[in-house]
Amino acid sequence: MPELDFTGLSAAAEAAFKPHFEQVATRARRRRRRHRILAVTTVALLVTGSGVAVAARPDDSSAPAARFGADRTPDFIPTPGATPTADPGPGRQALTGRPAVGDLTHVYLRWTECRSGCPLRWAGTDDGGRHWRTGPLPLPDDAMVDLRSAGPRTMVACYQSRSAPVPQRWIASADGGATWREVTPRRVDALPAGWRVLGQRPGPSDVPLVAVDPATGDIAQLARRSTLRDAAVVESVPPAAGLWVSGRTGQHVGDGGRIIWTGGAVEVSRDGGRTWSRHEFPDDLTASDDVGGPAVATHDGHTVYAVGRVRGALVVWRSTDGGGTWARAAGTAQVGERTVRAAVRPDGVLVVQAGISAGEDPLMFASSDGGATLRPAPLGPGADPRPVPGGYAQTGWPDSKGAWLSTDGVTWTWLDPPELP
Repeated sequence: MPELDFTGLSAAAEAAFKPHFEQVATRARRRRRRHRILAVTTVALLVTGSGVAVAARPDDSSAPAARFGADRTPDFIPTPGATPTADPGPGRQALTGRPAVGDLTHVYLRWTECRSGCPLRWAGTDDGGRHWRTGPLPLPDDAMVDLRSAGPRTMVACYQSRSAPVPQRWIASADGGATWREVTPRRVDALPAGWRVLGQRPGPSDVPLVAVDPATGDIAQLARRSTLRDAAVVESVPPAAGLWVSGRTGQHVGDGGRIIWTGGAVEVSRDGGRTWSRHEFPDDLTASDDVGGPAVATHDGHTVYAVGRVRGALVVWRSTDGGGTWARAAGTAQVGERTVRAAVRPDGVLVVQAGISAGEDPLMFASSDGGATLRPAPLGPGADPRPVPGGYAQTGWPDSKGAWLSTDGVTWTWLDPPELP
């Protein structure tokens, strides 16, 4: 199949994130006046499968067109709606999902040409955005689908048909989308070492953890669920740090029957999920009102931070023995009700982001003294990375369909996929 060469797209991938929030907001307002942005599909990963083989060959029938700018500032404002095509016909609007990053050169995303009834497709690059190819996803046209990457050429997709009352299922490709097969997850007492653990919604307190073989696309599902409530798996920690889950320990019913989660805690497993240890933090330490407890940050699995807010103030807890014991650090800042993200860079600097959308007026902080002080830092990626072969990736989804890529976790470049179809 001939590849599609988009002159200049590699230059866009070299343009670093521009941390000027007023500029971002201004551009986003202009974009909103011109068109509607991304529609988000959330898929719960309660999985079954049948083992039936399916094949689909990529084709060029919907060749993407490049869309980029030399001074590209990634979208930072979530706006419901659809990403428009360059010249959409009646009822034609390309809807995309989050980028699935296999490594720093292999990036995929799923898309469809309209809101309902159009065939589902994927787009992918094997060279960091210089060329893109597309192909069909062998799924029902009305399926809700979450496309994820487990390795450079390995993708899996969890899907469920909107019209058929059947459990959600999985398909996998181990050759960059050329062929697909249905996969039945295998229940295990411990997730295999070296397999990529997928974050899920709902989290591991509702659906057991899932990991994918990066070579074959085979799927393993942990037999037990997390004992925390409203839990979330921490995807930003490196595999050598073990499995980390952040969640809550209690709940009460608020006005109108609304569930209010209480207590912040983390669980860690060093043996693939066979055994777990838990640590509960004082107060209601949380990083989000949505899901999970504190934000967990570590680079080596030994020095670990749990960062969240308590009554509007940032609180940092630090462990130097892999989560065995914890001490509260002195660093703090007023962040109100902002959503918190945190990560430890390879150089040991703790990066904290408070606010993940323009409506939250985001703030960035950095600490090079173990959380003793938190100094203001420019807005940019780095507080919510995912380790991938060769470096790190952080997507802008659902705010945008692109991704930030980094070889060192410090310097980032932006990859803006082509406009579809």
